[in-house]
Amino acid sequence: MDADTCIILPRPLRGVLTPPVSKSHLHRLLIAEFLAGGDVSRLGDPQTEAADLIATRRCIAALSAARTAGLPTATLDCGESGSTLRFFAPLAAALGVKASFVRRGRLAERPMISYEDLKAGLHELRGDISSQFVTGLLFALPLLPGDSEIRFTTPLQSKGYVEMTLAVLNQYGVQVLPTATGFRVPGNQKFVSPGNVQPERDWSGAAFWFAANALGSEIQIKGLSAESRQPDRVVKKLVARIQRANKPGAPAETIDVSECPDNYPALAAVNFALGGKAVFTGTERLRLKESDRLAAMDAVFANPHDVDPQNDHRIAMAAAILATTGDTPTIIHTASCVKKSYPDFFDAFKMDLYAVTGWPLLKTRSPELHNAAHAAAGRRAEMIAYPAPTIEEALAFAKRCNVKGLAVTIPHKEAVMRYLDEIDPAARAIGAVNTVVFTADGRKIGYNTDKDGIATALMAFTGKRSFKGLSVVLLGAGGAAKAVAQALQELGASVKILNRTYEKAEALAKKHGFTAIRTMETADLVVNATNQDPIPDFAFTGREYVYDLVYVPEETPLIVHARKAGCKTENGFSMLRAQAERQLELFCD
Repeated sequence: MDADTCIILPRPLRGVLTPPVSKSHLHRLLIAEFLAGGDVSRLGDPQTEAADLIATRRCIAALSAARTAGLPTATLDCGESGSTLRFFAPLAAALGVKASFVRRGRLAERPMISYEDLKAGLHELRGDISSQFVTGLLFALPLLPGDSEIRFTTPLQSKGYVEMTLAVLNQYGVQVLPTATGFRVPGNQKFVSPGNVQPERDWSGAAFWFAANALGSEIQIKGLSAESRQPDRVVKKLVARIQRANKPGAPAETIDVSECPDNYPALAAVNFALGGKAVFTGTERLRLKESDRLAAMDAVFANPHDVDPQNDHRIAMAAAILATTGDTPTIIHTASCVKKSYPDFFDAFKMDLYAVTGWPLLKTRSPELHNAAHAAAGRRAEMIAYPAPTIEEALAFAKRCNVKGLAVTIPHKEAVMRYLDEIDPAARAIGAVNTVVFTADGRKIGYNTDKDGIATALMAFTGKRSFKGLSVVLLGAGGAAKAVAQALQELGASVKILNRTYEKAEALAKKHGFTAIRTMETADLVVNATNQDPIPDFAFTGREYVYDLVYVPEETPLIVHARKAGCKTENGFSMLRAQAERQLELFCD
C-alpha cells in the first residue's frame, strides 16, 4: 500500500467539521487585493490552502515581480487551476505584461481564449461559456483606458459565480453596470481595498458532508454563511430533492446542475447510494474538468471499493463519501489529489484499522468489544470483520488495507503461523496464534491471547482458582483447543480429549500429558472448542459444568442440550471478552 492510498471504512462519520475557505471567493479576493496594491498575505492562510489558491498566489507574485522590475514578460505557473489561468490571462494583458502560462495536468486540454490584443470595447461571449472567462474579463476591463461591454449571445449560465465576482468588485470600489444582454464596464477604474474582508467557508467542499449526512452520517458542519453568494449553497436543497426522489412511489426528479457543476460528484454519489432515481441535466461542462467527471463517476459506480479518481479531487471525495455506505473497506488511489481544493479532507476518515478473520465468520462480536474500548480510550481506531476462507486471503487483505492488527479465529489459528516473521514463545508452545500484530517496518508477529482468556473465563465460570482434582473433557483438537489445553494444564486439571480425528486428539493429549478418548465420558467440566455440537446424543447427568467457546448464537445447540439436563452452562463470550483485553494491549502498545 503506497503512501498516496487511502482506506475508507464502511461506517458513518460523526463529529464537527469546518470546511476550508472558499476557493471561488478567495481567488477573487486575492486578485482584487493585488490590484488594490494591498497585502495579499493577510487574506486566508497560505500554509494550509488548497493547491489552486497557492497557484493564484504564485501568479500574483510573478506578475508583481515583473511589473516592479519593469519587465514586459512573465511566466505564470497556474498548476491545474482553471480559475487561475482564466482569471490571469486577460488580467496580465490588461496590465501590459505578455504572460506565458504553465498549465499542468488536464488544464492544458481545457478550453482557453487568447487575450494578446485585449482592448476596451465590445466583448461577445456565449452564455454557456465557463463563468471563469467572464470573471477574468470583469477584473481586466476596468483597468483599460476606455469603456467596455460584455454581451452574451445566449442566456448566461453559472450566474452565481458571476454574481460573486460582482460582489467582490463592488467591495473594492469597482463599478460594473448591468445591461439587458450583459454588463457595461467603465474603464480607467482603480481598485481600493476595504481593508476588512476575509474569505467565506466553502459550500462546494461542504457539499460532501451534506452528502454524507444524507447517507447516514451525523456531521455538524460549521462556519458556512447562509447569506453566501456561492452558487454551491444550493446543495442542501438538491440533496433533499434526491432523497425525496428515491423514496418508494416518489415522482421522478430532474436535477439541473448547470449553475453548480462542482456539486455533481457529491450529488451523484447520494443518488447512486439511495437507488439512482434522480436524473441530472446541465452536465455538459463536466466532461472538461480535472477529469471527465461523468465518466469518472460511472467508473466509481462500477467498482466503488477500488477507486482511481483520475487525479480529480471531487471524484476522490465523492468516492470516499459513497464508501461510508459500503460493506467492505474502500481503497482510493492517488488520494492526495484532494489537495487541489480540500487538503485535510481525509482527516475526517483517519483511523487505525484492525480486523478479525475466520471462516465462516458468522456474527462475531469482536468488533463490538474492540470498538467500544477504542471509543472509551479516545482512539481513532476501528475493528471490522473480514471473513476469509483462507488465511492467505486474510493476510493479503491486511497488507492491502494497511491493517494494524489481525484477530484470527477458527479455522486459521494454526495455518497463520507459517506466514509470521516472529512468534511469541507462549504462542509457539501452544501451537496456535490468534493475534497478529503488523509492525511499522512490515513484520508480522504472532501471539496467543486465547489461553489467558479461557483460563480467566473458566475460573470465573466454575468459581475455582485451581482445577486440581477436576475432571475435564475437551471437545476438539484444533487451534482453539490447543490454547484451552495449555490453560487446563496450567490450572492442574485432569483432561481427556475427544476429537473427530482421533490422531489429532492423541497428539494434543500426548503433548500435555492428557488422555485421548474415542467416545464421550462423564466429567466435572466439559469444554467445547469446536464450532458445532459434537455430542448431540450424550446423556448429561446434570452435575456437569458445560462451557462452549461458541457464543453466536448465545444459546448454542450444546448449551441448550446441557441446560435441559440441568447442567450449569456458559457460552464463549466471557472468554472473548477476557482475551480481547490482552489483544487490545498488543494492538495498541
